[in-house]
Amino acid sequence: MIPRLHPRGQSFQGACSYILHDADRAKTNERVAWTMTPNLTTKDPNWAWHEMVETYWAQGALKAASGQDQRGRKNTKPVLHYTLSWAESDNPSPEEMKQAALSSLKALGLEEHEALITGHQDKKHLHAHIVVNTVHPQTGMTAPLKFSKLDLSKWAEGYERERVIHCEERVTNNAERERIAAARRRDPSDLLMGRKAEPSALLMAQSRTEGPAKAPYVPVKHQTTHRKQWFEKKELADRMKALRTTLDAEIKTARDATWARHTKERDVVDARSEAAVDQARQRVKAIYRPQWRNIYTAQRKEAKAVERISGNLLERAVYVYQNRERLGVAGKALTPKQMLPLIRSSRKLLSRVASIHERERRTLARASKSESKAMTDVIWRRHKEDMGSLRDKHSAERQAERDGQAVQRKSVSLELAKASLSADRAAAPRPFQPAPAPTPVVEAPAPAKEQTTPSVEQQFKQASDPSPAPAPPSRADEIKRDMAEWRKRNDDKDFGREL
Repeated sequence: MIPRLHPRGQSFQGACSYILHDADRAKTNERVAWTMTPNLTTKDPNWAWHEMVETYWAQGALKAASGQDQRGRKNTKPVLHYTLSWAESDNPSPEEMKQAALSSLKALGLEEHEALITGHQDKKHLHAHIVVNTVHPQTGMTAPLKFSKLDLSKWAEGYERERVIHCEERVTNNAERERIAAARRRDPSDLLMGRKAEPSALLMAQSRTEGPAKAPYVPVKHQTTHRKQWFEKKELADRMKALRTTLDAEIKTARDATWARHTKERDVVDARSEAAVDQARQRVKAIYRPQWRNIYTAQRKEAKAVERISGNLLERAVYVYQNRERLGVAGKALTPKQMLPLIRSSRKLLSRVASIHERERRTLARASKSESKAMTDVIWRRHKEDMGSLRDKHSAERQAERDGQAVQRKSVSLELAKASLSADRAAAPRPFQPAPAPTPVVEAPAPAKEQTTPSVEQQFKQASDPSPAPAPPSRADEIKRDMAEWRKRNDDKDFGREL
């Protein structure tokens, strides 16, 4: 058996209509052998999608009624459509196919969900289509179908083991998946990656593993950057930013200058072409000016002559007969029947003459415009060629400029920032350093005088002297004396505070 999931995103109506009719979406249903509607109140398969849609629309109400949490992502793809296909050598009965379909629903955890199951016989192998509503009809919860393809594969392997196995590749793939999953469960890194496993089992499995054990994960201890190094890096980064800012300003100025120059060159070409067009139009006007003068003069004379003969029937007849070709329509001369109205009515004759004059003026204007257009087309064609070559030239210049500026931006590196800082430090004035203090001259100590014990008369005289010897001045007295002298020299400099 081969289970196959169809792409998600189908509608209930579309999926149910597809499995209940022929493959060409016709109105016939010859390929449908049997139908089944588990967990649906209707037994008519054509109405199954109505109940599924109602359940999907009432998902919020079902959750509230069953006490489920209303939060969570909205189910936008509630239709699950998959197929169970048997081999050509198999010939399962409809009951066996129905039991297999219900068993697959149970393997997916959808045994309580609304479903429509149909058996088809339009191909050499028998197969069944299952369309399921992923919204539970009682709780309104969406079924978890994250690994539905793997679950169906495992279920198909168990189904085939009870019979003759036809798909050996499925068995191999499932065994490989189990091996990888078991290896991950024995991997000690599951503890660090937060995977669910028993720590004691992991340690026991690691102790039984042959070969060298994996080195445990040792986190890198954070090393604090020294304050001086941090300031040096910051100063270097600031210098790089300053250099790039200066370079960007220069690049922008250069690009603006290039763009202004290119705009000026394009304006020169436009002005030259417009001037040539104006000259060509003036030339055509000069050529056609005598013709316009002549035609207006002739038409004015003719109009006056027609007005003069408007009261004389015989003169109108003579005029119409002599100008029957000119007064005709589409280059054909007037017939006697067409001449009679013009002879009888002077108003119609004046109207026909005015229309003839208008046609002549339009013909001359059309000729003038045609010649003017022929001359200007040559100028605009040359203008288009000039602008195309100028555009290619400007594009090449701007591209070369961008390439050179990109090289300049790449040149702003740490080495350039270091060199700039070194140059600034070398050019900066040196701070004031006081002159070294002179080395004091050490004099030889004077020979110590012999200490003699005072006599009795000297001791009596010192004891009887009423004025004692003055005590040496203290450090505070010396400071006060110095401050008094400083205030005399610097009046009101300390604002009443002792420095």
